[in-house]
Amino acid sequence: MTRTTAFPTPDRWPENIGSERDWGYLTEPSPRIAGRRVLYSMGKGLGGGSSINVAVWSRGHRQDWEDFAELAGDPRWNYRSMLDVYRRLETWHGDPDIERRGTEGPIHVRPAQPTHAFFSAMLDGAETVGLDRYASPNGELAERGSGCAVRDETVENVGTRRSPYRALVAPRLHQRNLTVITHAVVTEVVFDGNRAVGVKAVSEGRPVEFRAACEVVLSLGAVQTPKILLQSGIGPAGHLESLGIPVRGNLPGVGSGLDDHVLFGCVWEAGKCELPPPPRAQAVCFWGSDGRPESPKFIMYSGAAAFMSPEAAARYGRPDPAFTFLLGMRMRSRGSVRLRTADPASAPIIETGYLDDPDDVRDAVEGYRFAEVLAHSQPMSPYLGTRAVPGGVSDADVAAYLRHTASTFWHQCGTARVGTDEGAVIDAEFRVHGFDNLRIADASVLPRVTSGNTMAPCVAIGARAADLIRDRRNSVEA
Repeated sequence: MTRTTAFPTPDRWPENIGSERDWGYLTEPSPRIAGRRVLYSMGKGLGGGSSINVAVWSRGHRQDWEDFAELAGDPRWNYRSMLDVYRRLETWHGDPDIERRGTEGPIHVRPAQPTHAFFSAMLDGAETVGLDRYASPNGELAERGSGCAVRDETVENVGTRRSPYRALVAPRLHQRNLTVITHAVVTEVVFDGNRAVGVKAVSEGRPVEFRAACEVVLSLGAVQTPKILLQSGIGPAGHLESLGIPVRGNLPGVGSGLDDHVLFGCVWEAGKCELPPPPRAQAVCFWGSDGRPESPKFIMYSGAAAFMSPEAAARYGRPDPAFTFLLGMRMRSRGSVRLRTADPASAPIIETGYLDDPDDVRDAVEGYRFAEVLAHSQPMSPYLGTRAVPGGVSDADVAAYLRHTASTFWHQCGTARVGTDEGAVIDAEFRVHGFDNLRIADASVLPRVTSGNTMAPCVAIGARAADLIRDRRNSVEA
């Protein structure tokens, strides 16, 4: 973990990709996406991904939290309960919504502003093709199956990123009960029997051990958290034994169920009307059904540049100037995170599962066709040029293009999910099954990717974990 300074302006987020602020993982090649490997970027610094991302605040759909509560067997995780958590976290700078938005929290959230005419045209076009327009993605829209809105973001002043680290941790660095250590990488959890008592780490190149006075909480994200558990002997027994790692706990769900929004760049040559500065994205659309009540399958932003994989750009050409509809899709497929070797310094094996299920390919083409209709809507006409990628071609040709451009939306989750079944890793209070004093609080606990970006759900999970830990400690001391 480093204290490396990230770009304070979220609009410069692409400059973080592949930099020293990025773990820079690569996924395994997959024939389902034309044999490609995908750069699996994750934030490497205080605040993790929230310190290098686009600063979008997307709290998840109502059904996301209802499903979480059902799998956890605990109503404290349902949508109404999570609204209370979000209201406590937020200071909302938009149209008043007393039922859903907070006014005194540490996370300052506002609609993206000033809204560029291009994004207004996108929203107008979305309305013409059947999406209702809402004041915010996190208000009534989060309780509906589809819609569009100006996005919410965690920025202040004139577009300065205010990450959860800056909002929640930095103001407390002076406290005597808080120590932040940078340039340290945790390698495994230390146990006394089945009780977690600390962690081993490499700090400034030297092995060290930190002992826990109360509990050990892993919050390293959907790749690093299962990696640490596996290195500690917790995970699928067969996988651990194949690497010579003693099995401390046979939990098959560790590293399984990797979920994400798969991202497709739907690219059009730009017309003569002025585009916003790239890669600004101020509007979002949700639509489609993922099989659950009013739960959207697709999410889409837009940007004023051709967003394509290098392989797709080489194969199809990259229009310039151009705009892109950034189409994200929930998948039926799932991936996994496994260890390559027993050496903690080795990068993990990441299988994304992108388009492994043939129905995912069909759905991706359906999503592209919707984006195509929106791009050709009357409000978008001043911004639309003559060329599309891959263009007005057959569904098979579209599917081939999507395989060549599929990428991550950086919404990785699900590799240490909540539940009571044998595939679950944690219970409703984030405690790892079969172990004492060990919890997980990050995106890996989500049973599936939420309807939108995952930063806000991670913050809510952290807030709820803090409540549970404090309540337990108070009960022990009482």
